[in-house]
Amino acid sequence: MGGNADAWSIEPVVNPTLPQGKRRRLLRATKEQIAGRAGPLRQLRYRDQVVSPLALELDGRKLLWRAQRAIATIVTSNVYAADLREAVQESVLRQHEWDIAVALREITELLLDLVSSSAGATAGPMTAPILLAQGRAISIARDATTARVLALELLAAQVAAAEAARRDWDTAHRMAANNDKYLDLVARTAADQHATAEITDLARQAAEAGQAFRETLQRAALAAEALTLPDPR
Repeated sequence: MGGNADAWSIEPVVNPTLPQGKRRRLLRATKEQIAGRAGPLRQLRYRDQVVSPLALELDGRKLLWRAQRAIATIVTSNVYAADLREAVQESVLRQHEWDIAVALREITELLLDLVSSSAGATAGPMTAPILLAQGRAISIARDATTARVLALELLAAQVAAAEAARRDWDTAHRMAANNDKYLDLVARTAADQHATAEITDLARQAAEAGQAFRETLQRAALAAEALTLPDPR
């Protein structure tokens, strides 16, 4: 997890159900509106269309930053484009991002309500249990949102592992294609049997790299299944 500066570099989150052109305009307008300003501040406009980073307290910003970083890791990977797009579509990931942002905005607003209600005064015997229960409700909501962020991060980690395995697989196969040249070199230089066996073993290693990639890709696909949104029907 990065420092506080990371939490201030998050993007506004636009409702993914809006038309693409409107999403771009809202994103641009919100970025202009938050430039140089500090929060948290209550968001009064376009609440069902965009979540402004200014509407989130610092811990909420950190959580949203983690979610956005995980989604970026997933959708920009080659292995996602080639093998995982059907398992979890980008629209599903963007819906998770929106749900997380909306929940974090609501949590921030309730925290602001608690602070303004207490106004720094010591709670009396009748007020204290109410504040405790309300604080507990906020904690439950934050824990649920954090769990969704962790699921995104798990998928991102699996995708990153699959991406590394794919690169290893590609490199192994590219190198194995030159095996005959190395075998010829060994034969011409009358090398011992041990050297010949080492070169021949490259083909086996390439096959093992391919199997490792397939297994890693399968784990990524299983992680993706956990993020499938329920059918609203």
